[in-house]
Amino acid sequence: MGMVKVFKIKIMLFIGIINLLYFIAITAFIGYVNIYNFIWVFTGSLFIVFHKMKRKISGVYKKIPRIIKLFSAIIITLFLLSFILIEGLIIRDAKNKNIENANYIIILGAGLNGANPSLALLQRLNAAIGYLKKNTNTDVIVSGGKGSRETVTEAEVMSKLLQNNGIEINRIILEDRSTSTYENLLYSGNLIDINKKVVIVSSGFHLFRAKNIAKKIGYKNIGGIAGKTPLLLLPNYYVREYLAVLKETITNNI
Repeated sequence: MGMVKVFKIKIMLFIGIINLLYFIAITAFIGYVNIYNFIWVFTGSLFIVFHKMKRKISGVYKKIPRIIKLFSAIIITLFLLSFILIEGLIIRDAKNKNIENANYIIILGAGLNGANPSLALLQRLNAAIGYLKKNTNTDVIVSGGKGSRETVTEAEVMSKLLQNNGIEINRIILEDRSTSTYENLLYSGNLIDINKKVVIVSSGFHLFRAKNIAKKIGYKNIGGIAGKTPLLLLPNYYVREYLAVLKETITNNI
């Protein structure tokens, strides 16, 4: 059997195993099992099942009417086009943009481990601290409530870390009720003048969704500051963010 044919036969098995290994790697990296990351277990298992049952699947496929095959091909094409388009927009906005002379910055919560900030939240805080030290007239809203695995609110933890890094308490505004990006920006907007310049601090992959939600709510002048994300986690976050953008679009938050 030629090498090309062997490669074609084994490609689904290979992709499936890579997906499962990636799930293990990111779980080990972050230190806990995140239910959203099981998408890699699902897709990995799916590819492995397709590999094991390829003959049966091929036989069933041949019996499917042509019109259904055409319809399926159209659906898959539309999915791929939407994925490419949305990921392109996410990548485009995953950097610092329009950040000069902000009246306010809003740090979006990113989860806690008990009472300790997650890695993503630490990176957002680091980016915010650097900006606040250079822009002493800018106030900061720390936005985040208390999740199921958390013992305190994200806003409280963020406020303490900012103060420990030299940011004056009179510059810090707490928004401690939100449990989603939409609520982050809605509740924060109730505490400030959204007609003034507001810069959102979040992970790079999250800025496209966050800024478009803010526009929908009514923010007039928006910028974005991107916290760093470890390279290992980028594929996971970018795939998840595509699904999140679809959800926000369907619910008319974008």
